[in-house]
Amino acid sequence: MDPIARRVPYQWQGFGFQDYDDQAFVLLHNSGGGFVEGDAAEVHVVADPGTCSLFTTTGAARFYKCEAAETSHDLVSFSVGEDALLEYLPDEVIPFARSRVDRVTRFALHESSRLFASDVISAGRVRYGPGEIFAFASMRSQFEVRIGGRLVVLDRLLARGPEDTAALALLWGGRMHLATVAAHAPRLPASLAERLQERCETLGSHCEAGATMVNGVIVARILAEEVWQAHEAVYAIWETLRPEIAGKAARRIRKP
Repeated sequence: MDPIARRVPYQWQGFGFQDYDDQAFVLLHNSGGGFVEGDAAEVHVVADPGTCSLFTTTGAARFYKCEAAETSHDLVSFSVGEDALLEYLPDEVIPFARSRVDRVTRFALHESSRLFASDVISAGRVRYGPGEIFAFASMRSQFEVRIGGRLVVLDRLLARGPEDTAALALLWGGRMHLATVAAHAPRLPASLAERLQERCETLGSHCEAGATMVNGVIVARILAEEVWQAHEAVYAIWETLRPEIAGKAARRIRKP
C-alpha cells in the first residue's frame, strides 16, 4: 500500500491485515471532521492487478450547513485491476439541515475484478428532531460501477430543493436510512441472487430490502429505521456474498 500523494482533509492512517492474510485493511480519515460549504475533497485509489484490499472510514461523513449557495463536494474513485479484490464498507453519510451535498462514489473494474461496495445515506441528524430530518437544502449523490468501461450500475439520488426532499421522505416510506450494495465477481453462481433475497427477507420488520443479479452484477437496496439496522443489513449481505467473492467468511470490522 503506497500513499503516493495526500493533503488535507484526508489523512494517511497506514494499513493493517485484519483477516491475517494478504488483504490490506485501510482506514480513510477526514481530519476536518466533515464538509463545510465550498469544501472539495477527493480520494483516488488504484488497486493493481492481483491485489486484495478493504477500505472503510473512521466515522460518518458529515455535511454541515451552508449559509451561502456554495456546495460541498466529495469524490471517491477506485480503479480495480485484473484479478484484484476490492471491498469498500464506509460509514454513513449525514446531511445536516441546510447542507448542500454533491458526492460521487465510482468504481472502474476489469472483467476479472472482484468487488463488494456499500453506500449508506441518512435523512439527516435524525436524533435532533424534525427540524433536521430531510432538511438539507440540496443533494446529488451518485454511486456508479463500470466493468471494462461499460456502465453497469448507476444509482443517483437528486434533491434540488424542499419539494424534492419532501418527496424523498414519502419515497422512503418513513424510513430514515437508505443503503445500496453492489457486488461483482467472475462466474458467480446463478443461485446466489435467490439466496441473497432469502437473506434479505429475514432482516425483520425494521428493514425493507431486496436484491437482484443481472449479468453477474448483484445490487441490493435497503431502507431501515435506524442506522445500526442499515449497517447490520449490509453486514448480512456481505456475510452471504463474501465467501463467493473473496473466498472467505465475513468478520466484524474492527477500528482503532
